[in-house]
Amino acid sequence: MDWQNTTFEEFLSSLQEVDWTLPPRSIKEFCTNFTGLPSRDKLAPRVKCNLYYFRTNYLLLMVLAFAVTFLRKPWALVAIAVCLLGGLCLNDPFATSVSDRILRLLRKVHPPTALRLRARSGGHSGLGAPGRTREVRIAGVKRTVVVGALLGLGVLLLWRTHALLYLAIAVLVGDGAVLLHAVFRAPNLKARMASARQEFRAVWRGYQTDFSHDYTL
Repeated sequence: MDWQNTTFEEFLSSLQEVDWTLPPRSIKEFCTNFTGLPSRDKLAPRVKCNLYYFRTNYLLLMVLAFAVTFLRKPWALVAIAVCLLGGLCLNDPFATSVSDRILRLLRKVHPPTALRLRARSGGHSGLGAPGRTREVRIAGVKRTVVVGALLGLGVLLLWRTHALLYLAIAVLVGDGAVLLHAVFRAPNLKARMASARQEFRAVWRGYQTDFSHDYTL
């Protein structure tokens, strides 16, 4: 992936479509190969590449920062978990996985409801060609509604627990650690190859979607 010419919107789109369930990189790989501050031309591509390649490690680092900060406020930690769930639902594979799990559970409890919700979710898997307009649904409900409800509930819980100061501290510590690592960690060949493989998979999904259309007159 050409991180030099990748726009911010394209970068966010790649994070939205990529699989976040992959295991984190090893501690040895995560904590080695540091260099000095790169030049201005190489700074942005390095940060994008590292954020993409070490995304699971950075997510765990953020979770650790929040867990330590909110150790004495368990309900605030629950609120953060709700907000995190809402943010993860913006990722297409995660949202699709959550929807499938909910529908499987409903199928055991009330099959007619599960069948009706699956019909409402039909054709909206969110795994089509990159850059195309798509509507992802979670158990038949628009993703934007689900994400908005989860984020709203999380913010309300944070406000009720009076933990906004703790939230600010956790964000500063977590984001600061992630940014420092992304800036000073030099991307290796393995990171570049992983980015290229993901780009190929995205393009291949686009070809599969195009071939699935019926072009008969």
